[in-house]
This record gives sequence, structure tokens and C-alpha cells, in this order.
Amino acid sequence: MKDCRPYLPRFDALIKKIDGVDFRVPEDSALIGLANDLVPRVTRLLRDSLALLDSVAEQFERQARGETSLDQLPDTLEGIAQLISAETAEREIEDLAFFARAELREALDVLVRSMTANNVLMTASHCESGLRRARRALVSVEAALYTYEELEVPARDWVDVEVSLQIRKLYRNLRQDIVARPFDGEGVQEDLVRAVLYRLVAFRELRIYPYLRVDDRVFLRDLLRRMLDWLNSKGRDVDEARSLWQDLTGFAQILAQVSYRQELREHDYQLVAQAYHQLFGKDQIPDAVPRPLLDELDALLGLDDELDRLILEPSAHSVSAWRAPLRRLLDDLRHAGGKPRLGAGLAPL
Repeated sequence: MKDCRPYLPRFDALIKKIDGVDFRVPEDSALIGLANDLVPRVTRLLRDSLALLDSVAEQFERQARGETSLDQLPDTLEGIAQLISAETAEREIEDLAFFARAELREALDVLVRSMTANNVLMTASHCESGLRRARRALVSVEAALYTYEELEVPARDWVDVEVSLQIRKLYRNLRQDIVARPFDGEGVQEDLVRAVLYRLVAFRELRIYPYLRVDDRVFLRDLLRRMLDWLNSKGRDVDEARSLWQDLTGFAQILAQVSYRQELREHDYQLVAQAYHQLFGKDQIPDAVPRPLLDELDALLGLDDELDRLILEPSAHSVSAWRAPLRRLLDDLRHAGGKPRLGAGLAPL
């Protein structure tokens, strides 16, 4: 079994360096150029992260090449079981490091290409996403190493899940305003545009708003400007309203993709599995869904229409009505990679 402890302080130091960088780039056109100041630091941190992950992967790959000979096998079944368990954990860390390195190589590549193309917006976007991906990769592998050493995994703040949950709630609200009430020409467009405008303005006031991708914030800013221009115009052209509504629908669909994020898939899998076990994992099904569980399931709003109806109107449905959608989501999330990997429950990659 390998000694991974020398790596642990190196991971801690590098994660703290990344946490010390304020990578939130303002979406205002006059300030977005500030991303250029971040490029040297982000590039260096990505390369340092990649070098550390390369070192970990190399050590575990070297260990894998050194086959255990028959005379080195333990004498007892318990010893053999421990050896198999250790080798399995080592292969999982090796796999995790492999995917993490691929993530960071891609992040570094797209950042360099955006700089070469002199695309300030894309450079700002890739600076943000590159540091987030580096942190996710490091924290994931760090957690796996701590688990491998049977040590307590450090508690790391994880902004991505909170951001993703709030974006999903925004998507659900927007979908109600946009998708569920499609634009039909005369008479209704002003009220619809105004309702969505107020919702988006309120979203910009949320604490997590600066953590949205800068290109999403730029697109949202442009949408708000177009909506205000249309509402303040005298003619309120119907064709312009229709074009605006199509872009709003597209934006809502982009927000819907937040549920595909790995950190949210793992969060959802754990919560759905907990709910299914609590309701149907015992001999007797409860008469009603417990209120504490309903409060927790509120975080799943926007994931699935059928589940949304159950969460919002629990008294209108029997507990048995929850079985099929929970089972379906559990299977979907497991097949889509929602089931946490070694050490990934705390830090999804």
C-alpha cells in the first residue's frame, strides 16, 4: 500500500492559492478586459495543478506496473482481502487522476486558444471556468487520497452546488413564465415580458449571481437591455417581441442544462436515493411523506416535472405515487454518472 501523505500538504497549498484568486470578471464591456490581468495567474495555477496530478498519477501507475508476486501474497484470507481492497482503491485514484488531468489539459488548451484569437470575452470565460475546473479536480483527488489513507477528508466550501441549485430554481420559474405561456402575438406579450424582466432583475441581485459564467451574464445583460428597450418603445413591434421571446426561450433551455452538471447529478442522486430508501426501504410505507424530507426535496425542484408536482402538492398524492418517479430518477442519475465516485461526494469532477 502506497504512502500518499506527502501529497496532502501540496494539495492543500495549491487549493488555497486558487481560493485566493477572485476570478469573478464583471460582465460590463468596459471592465471585461480585466480578465487579461488574470491570465498569467490562471495559466500558472492550471499548470501547477496539472503537474501535481501528473505526479500522483505517475506514482500510482508505477505501482500498478509492479505486479505482486505469489510469494508476496498475505498468508491469511483477511490479508488477501485487504490487498485486493487497496489495489481497487489505487485503481480508482488512478482513474480519477486520469480524468482530472484530461479536464485541466482541455481547460489550458481553450484558454490559450482564446488568448491567441484575442477574444476578450472568451478569455474571461475560460479564466473563470479553468479555475473552477482546477479546484474541482484538486479537491476530488485530494478527497480520494484522504479516503485511501483512512483520514478525515478536509471540509471544503463548494460554491458550485449552491450556484447550480439556484440556477435550476431560476430555470423552473422562467419555464413557468416562458415555456408554459408561449408567445401568441397580440395582447399578452407586454405582461409576459415585464414578468420575466422583473424575475431576471431579481436574479441579478442574488449573492450567487457573480458566480455565473461571464458569457451567460453578458447574454443576460443584453437580454435585459432589449427587454427594457422594447417596453419603453412607443410602437412595441410584435416581430421584435417574438424575436425577443425566442431568445428568452433559448436562454431558459440553456439554464435547464444545469441539471447535467456533475456536481448537481451527484447531489441529486444522493437526495433521491435518501428519499427512496426513507419511503420504500422499510417493511411499511409511511402514511405521508415526512415534512423534513419534503423540505430537503425542495432542492430538486426543476429536475423533473412529475417530481415537481409531488413536491409542491404532497397532500394531493399518496406516498405510493412517489415510487415510480423516484425509481426512474435513481436509475437515470446512476446511469448518467450521478453515483459518487471514490472521494467525489465532497468534490465532484
